[in-house]
Amino acid sequence: MRSILVLFLLISISCSQPLPKQISDPLVLDQLNKFIETQDYFKLRDSFLKQGEKLTQEHRLYYEAIIQNLFNELSESNDRIEELLQLETRQLSDTMLNKLYRTKLLNHINLYQYEKAKKVSEHILNNYRQLNDSSDIEMMENELNIWESLENIPAQVIVKSEDASFPMTTDKVGLFNIDVSINKATKNFIFDTGANISVIKRSLVEELGLTFIESDFFVTAFTGTKVDSDLAVANELRIGNLIFKNVVFLVLNDADVSFPQIDYYINGIIGFPVIEAMEEIRITKDNTIFTPKTPVDYGQFNFALDGLTPIIAVQYQKDTLSFGFDTGARSTSLYAPFYRKYKNEVDRKYKPTTFNSGSAGGVVAFEGYLMDSIQLTIGKSEAVLKNIQLHKENIKTDVSNFYGNLGQDFIKQFDLMIVSFTYSSVVFE
Repeated sequence: MRSILVLFLLISISCSQPLPKQISDPLVLDQLNKFIETQDYFKLRDSFLKQGEKLTQEHRLYYEAIIQNLFNELSESNDRIEELLQLETRQLSDTMLNKLYRTKLLNHINLYQYEKAKKVSEHILNNYRQLNDSSDIEMMENELNIWESLENIPAQVIVKSEDASFPMTTDKVGLFNIDVSINKATKNFIFDTGANISVIKRSLVEELGLTFIESDFFVTAFTGTKVDSDLAVANELRIGNLIFKNVVFLVLNDADVSFPQIDYYINGIIGFPVIEAMEEIRITKDNTIFTPKTPVDYGQFNFALDGLTPIIAVQYQKDTLSFGFDTGARSTSLYAPFYRKYKNEVDRKYKPTTFNSGSAGGVVAFEGYLMDSIQLTIGKSEAVLKNIQLHKENIKTDVSNFYGNLGQDFIKQFDLMIVSFTYSSVVFE
């Protein structure tokens, strides 16, 4: 089934001028490129739907491919890319071609097409290296080691023959946990949409009979510390009556997922690639997860994916802001772009303070503000949040353009949260 988003995109093309435009409106191009640069994806989509007829065929295909990638129409995005690359005359700059191939790379990653991801990564590094900054090059070269390690691993698949449900529990630090069965052994794992790959501690790999893949890459902890890692694959994994095959895990040393100072240890994390495969999840007030056999079209389109990072459209003071969407976060946090946008209001109402944030990499002190009350709206549902931390400075590059990260303090104010990965919608009831 195709989402209404795709229908709108096709309508926007079919309703264009009878003769192809020879030149795209430069103002529209500038606006769309700005939205991409600032990761303002909901405004990017809305602007394209309103003004797509002012673009040439080449530029329409280019922005379609990007938008379809962001709203989880991955195969359709690749179709647009192939159609564009086959045109005899292209109006795309090298910068746009670099972005196009990076979009193609994300499509293959999210479709678990590791060999194709490897080939596109090599193409970018060989042909567009000069258009990517040193940190992007380092990331792609590092991730290329992952795709090379996984190139012979089949794509992850889910077996869902009926509606499914399973309970979550809350651990001592307030994070959601679920039971995961691998080779008839059941372990407790954190359930976290904010984790862009699943994680398992090294001591469990052999115990659970996973296929270990020695790799040469690193992951960057919250503090910026680089931690060596390997990979492992679960041939079959069960969550409730759902069956997943060929599930990839990041393998971290036990010490990297341990917090002895608070006597807190984890087995691992079930991350976004597994959760997204469920197509739709409904989380109730009593922490039960229900996933229907057939997902429902809710028509919200307030949910996007930046690679493997979930993003949600949040309304604040009649403006639409892009937030990270992390069910593993106990509380909502606000980032530096929020401070810059509302600086006058924040400086007038609050005094700077210092607070701590931490993860497996340790604890870091940040300068910021503690907002005593803030009202946020998602779709038709609004909630008031108390004592929200606002970072004054960027905390890491991959969230530098987001206005914040939505946490459980918002989610828990509602009886039901519905996340449709198929139809790019999040609903709170």
